[in-house]
Amino acid sequence: MEKIFTKKLNNIDIERRIVLSENLIKGFPRGHEAYLKFKDEDGRVWTFRCRVPPGGSSRPALSGDWFVFVRSKQLKVGDVIEIALDREKDRAGVDQFTIRFKKQLEIN
Repeated sequence: MEKIFTKKLNNIDIERRIVLSENLIKGFPRGHEAYLKFKDEDGRVWTFRCRVPPGGSSRPALSGDWFVFVRSKQLKVGDVIEIALDREKDRAGVDQFTIRFKKQLEIN
């Protein structure tokens, strides 16, 4: 597995969408969207909508089931996600990604 992206989550990531690095999906055309598969640490496969907006920014953003993932994992601002490219293909022969998270330590 090749780790390709790490991000400390902020309010926008939790409430609206998570914006990824331009390099995460090379060659993905602007103004297009796709549904990408992400496998979590429990082996569950999540399908997130990935869209690259037309115009200036070419940074892809995940939405759709991203919010279900955030709620089910009880992610909060300050938690960190790591995305890696999984060389294992899904049944259709499509690349999949793995997604892991690290909860921010809460100090009382």
